[in-house]
Amino acid sequence: MFRSALSLTTLFGVVLALSSCETTNEDEWTGGGRKPFHQAEQTCEAQAGRLTEEKARPAFFTDCMRTFGWTRRSGAA
Repeated sequence: MFRSALSLTTLFGVVLALSSCETTNEDEWTGGGRKPFHQAEQTCEAQAGRLTEEKARPAFFTDCMRTFGWTRRSGAA
């Protein structure tokens, strides 16, 4: 019983953590002179995840990616 409760708690934590991440696709971005896309994405997701106000995360993520030389292509979500 304890083991299944622990597993459910762990699963919930993972789902919660992933839901706060900005979903990205490299094809929706342009640039990358300062840092490879996946490294910039991981760095920005980690930093955005530390924000207490969840609504601020998408804008923060976009600004963070911009500091690494990545900008969203027009028409990208």
